[in-house]
Amino acid sequence: MTTPLPRPKRKKKGEGGGSGTLRADREKAGLTGSQDIHALPPEDGELLELDPETISPNPMNMRLELRDMDSMIADVGERGVHTPGIVMHTKVFMECYPQWASSVKHPDRTFILGPGHRRHAAALATDRVMPAVLRDDLARDRRVEEELVSENNSRAGLSPIEQALAIDLLRQRVHEDEDRALSFDEVVERAGYTAGTVSKYLALLKLPEEVQQAIHVGDLSMRAGYSLSLLKDADGKKESPEAHALQLRGWQLMRDEKLSVEAAKNRMALEGQQQFHAGKSPAAPVAVPEPREESTTQAGEDQAPSGETPKQVTAPSEGGEAAPGETAAAPAAVAVIETTDDSAPAAPPAPAVDPEALRKAAADQRDLACRLLLAEERYAKGAESNTRLVTVVLNPNEWKQAAAKAHGWLIELKKGPSSKKRPTDYFAAVAASEDSGLMQRAAFAIGLAADEVRAAQPDREWDARDVAHVQFLATSRASYQLSEWEQQQVELLSRGKQ
Repeated sequence: MTTPLPRPKRKKKGEGGGSGTLRADREKAGLTGSQDIHALPPEDGELLELDPETISPNPMNMRLELRDMDSMIADVGERGVHTPGIVMHTKVFMECYPQWASSVKHPDRTFILGPGHRRHAAALATDRVMPAVLRDDLARDRRVEEELVSENNSRAGLSPIEQALAIDLLRQRVHEDEDRALSFDEVVERAGYTAGTVSKYLALLKLPEEVQQAIHVGDLSMRAGYSLSLLKDADGKKESPEAHALQLRGWQLMRDEKLSVEAAKNRMALEGQQQFHAGKSPAAPVAVPEPREESTTQAGEDQAPSGETPKQVTAPSEGGEAAPGETAAAPAAVAVIETTDDSAPAAPPAPAVDPEALRKAAADQRDLACRLLLAEERYAKGAESNTRLVTVVLNPNEWKQAAAKAHGWLIELKKGPSSKKRPTDYFAAVAASEDSGLMQRAAFAIGLAADEVRAAQPDREWDARDVAHVQFLATSRASYQLSEWEQQQVELLSRGKQ
């Protein structure tokens, strides 16, 4: 059912031809008098109306599944295929891409698809014709990968993993003029993304299969998946079985306990510390901040949060890719130390920092984390809330200061009766509101504030309750990162228990 558009018509008189021109063209093409001009094989660029049964899917198509087909089939059944796909002759494709020849599903069919697999599937399901443009030049010029990636960029519905597979396909292609693979910069240019985005997509393919599947089906965002891909083993590797175990553990914590990616990382760091103090070898992940986009973004990409400085993106190198936002500062520092002239004057020692100033700075950061946590819809589990409430009830001397701090937090977050300026009046109004959700949040806020007020007190040594407080913040939705001073307090207390 191949119906090409009409061939050029007979030239009119005065246009340099006349009736003899068409006859000469027919004789040159080898047509006899009884053969129609449509007997000529179709040429590149021709729009064809094809029987979808004559078209084979392309093995280079990186769609893992054809989604949302019901609406597509209904639309094609009613009105036909609107937008033409792209096809090549199967024989030409297999000759130009011998590495893919054995993967062609129907090598006996005349044509093979470029872009247009959902439209082709809908045409098959509805017995409609498939309009397609013949583009054998894409196969001859080895540009099928670029066409597929370019088409994917302009269409919705692809998962991040499918996008990553398409970019990886482009990364593997051979340069059209030289016998080599494309460089990273060439992949970036032809994929139509920024260098940082390409690096992030490719990093997803190094995650464990279970994590990739979660990203593909939408249970895990691309941003969180990329952050998990930065977790390394003790040797700094991201693709070892140990690193994969960390990445999988991070996803499981996020899924089962509804943690953010940073909270999951903090939880694993704590687990590693606890294993170390129990005499086991720790495998704590390297804490890496959330990735940020480059300053130059394209339409559809996430912008860096206001006030943050975009990170420099480093292109991956052979043998070990440097993901965006990572630096290789340690080796450089060693090189400087090894080559420093002994006669050079030593750097002046850093001035001593007042420990109470460090404590105060840590308290300010924890205060912010507490407010962030109280702003969450799901701020704590019932057991965690009850534990803090019981503690403050059993220590009535802590209630006044805790209530004052909790009142300030809740008023700032616009939770509860904002007209009540005194803590006692505020909490009395909350108790009389019969709003169980607000009452639970207020009670949790008082317990949390009691722990925070106690931890922030100057000139006192931390104990197990203070450590439990910062560990709770680290593994909560606040994703709190312990300061160096707080880590020292945790370490000192842990050593004292041994």
